[in-house]
Amino acid sequence: MYETKDQSYYFLSTRNDLINLIPPSCTQCNILEIGCGNGATLNKLKKIGIAKTTTGVEPFESKENYYHTLDCFLSSTIEETLFPSAMHESFDIILLGDVLEHLVDPWSAMKKITDLLTKNGHIIMSIPNIRHYSALKSIVLDGDFKYDNDGILDKTHLRFFTKKNILTLLSDAKLEIKQLTSQFDQETVTSKRYWLNKLTFGLFHDFFVFQYLIVATKKV
Repeated sequence: MYETKDQSYYFLSTRNDLINLIPPSCTQCNILEIGCGNGATLNKLKKIGIAKTTTGVEPFESKENYYHTLDCFLSSTIEETLFPSAMHESFDIILLGDVLEHLVDPWSAMKKITDLLTKNGHIIMSIPNIRHYSALKSIVLDGDFKYDNDGILDKTHLRFFTKKNILTLLSDAKLEIKQLTSQFDQETVTSKRYWLNKLTFGLFHDFFVFQYLIVATKKV
């Protein structure tokens, strides 16, 4: 499946949406990015002083990359990677941009990732929402569970999540959600979807969320 995908799929531009969720107090942090693509996001975090050290995990290496700027690069998946004991509880920030839906066992992976986080660290992630109206239209109204080359019904997605599933996934990994938002939450009064959601007292909110953005910490 992965062999047929355009290489640009793996090496998107810098994930500013995830960077913007990093707490302002975090400077000179040890940062791990799982599914780091070509390393552009970690490279930027180093340049702007948020990162002290950068570690990237990526199974699909890019010829044009920033791997040489990273302190550590692991060509592997999170499920296959064996982290040395020295890395346990050593990362202040762990980034997971659209990763969990590609894993065979995201529940075990999240527990593994939590073990790498410092006591006061933050996991920042994005996860597609299968409850988005476009996916429901295709499945419920059109009767077509057709996989696409990208998006929510990406043919390389092995798992699908709603908000409820995400909450359970993180709770089982002993994580507490500090912030849960989406790009839809940034829409302005000029948006028709904004007003439809507003006039129905939030009834349609989850149907308009394409992807959830989450900040989580270890439970005390």
